[in-house]
Amino acid sequence: MTIAILVIVFFVFLFLGMPIGAALGISSILSLLSADLPGILLSQRTFVQLDAFSLMAVPIFILAGEVMASAGITKKIVEFASSLVGHLTAGLAQTSILGAMLMAGISGSAAADASALGGMLIPAMKDEGYDDDFAAAVIASSNVIGPIIPPSIMMIIYGSMTSVSIGDMFVGGVVPGICFGLALMVITYLISRKRNIPKKKRATLKEIWAAFRKAIWALLTPVIIVGGILSGMFTPTESGVMAVVYALAVGLISRTIKLKDIKPIVIRAAYATTTPMFLIGISSVFGWILARNNFPVMAGNLLSSITTNPCIFILIIWAFYLFIGCFMEDTAAMIILTPVLAPIAASYGFDPVHFGVFTVVTLLIGCVTPPVGMLLFITSSIAEIKLAKLYKTIVPFAVTLALIALVMGLVPQMVTLLPSVIHG
Repeated sequence: MTIAILVIVFFVFLFLGMPIGAALGISSILSLLSADLPGILLSQRTFVQLDAFSLMAVPIFILAGEVMASAGITKKIVEFASSLVGHLTAGLAQTSILGAMLMAGISGSAAADASALGGMLIPAMKDEGYDDDFAAAVIASSNVIGPIIPPSIMMIIYGSMTSVSIGDMFVGGVVPGICFGLALMVITYLISRKRNIPKKKRATLKEIWAAFRKAIWALLTPVIIVGGILSGMFTPTESGVMAVVYALAVGLISRTIKLKDIKPIVIRAAYATTTPMFLIGISSVFGWILARNNFPVMAGNLLSSITTNPCIFILIIWAFYLFIGCFMEDTAAMIILTPVLAPIAASYGFDPVHFGVFTVVTLLIGCVTPPVGMLLFITSSIAEIKLAKLYKTIVPFAVTLALIALVMGLVPQMVTLLPSVIHG
């Protein structure tokens, strides 16, 4: 009965348009009351979840992203990406995809990257004759890569919940992120061939070198973060602090950030931190109620009664993640589902790093699927088009991402190869 109240109330409020944090909180409170449990459990479980050293990395990496954005690195990244792929068919769209891959190694936030790149490149693409819906679809789909290539806030949260190595998850996300980018470049090429989008001239080696020199300080950020973690020099949380210090030093030295800018940067980062941290805390109560009522065991028994084949299991989870992603914010979905599904995946023999990266990657596709895809809202607003127009255009991009995620689920080596090579 408690689980029924929890789930039904949550989805009713969700479909009525209530913010997901409020829906989680209210459904959890009503479930606690129906089970005659003290309401103080809400605050206790929230505090227990947030009282984790590894979660300190979340606000720190958000701050690092804000500092980098204020340092004006987006333009430098775009110029470097353009020098490499701008001469290809739909060069500006290809630049957007490569730019998203490079930006992913700096901010780790899909929304922040989409806003930064979209604000610069969607108007530019429209000026060059690209259809506005196509431009918005390219930006939206490519910025799914943001939380996959390290650093990744979602991977930090997953690692803190499951005790899976965050460093290994960071490294494990590199190959899937690159595969996403290459697949999007191919589908963009195939679509743009039918739209007669003109090519640009190829950049000279001198121009590429000049663009690289401008972008080098930004490109070193993921090297410092991941390299520091893997070398054992610092933890993921400490690597975030190093990223903030490094980004601030670059901004101050290049004079793109002044001392008076630091306070508003910190304030913006604090505001941006509230949403994910609130969701992490309140979702833990939801998950605790499920666990207390043996829902993970029931779910495991149900899945084992359906199949004992790991491939069929991953296919079911893949389809379930894609469905949930259409209606629920990715971080909240991950926090709710991980305590249930991670132990079940382990019983099927899946590597914890592989399943963790698979979970993050597949749920992120929900950012570009109707009706609540966050990146669709952002890019349609920038492109000044109706969401309905973007829904049709995004389909081939979303299908491409979903298929790559499925292959990654069925081929663990896509995730585990790099960590195993690094660890010898």
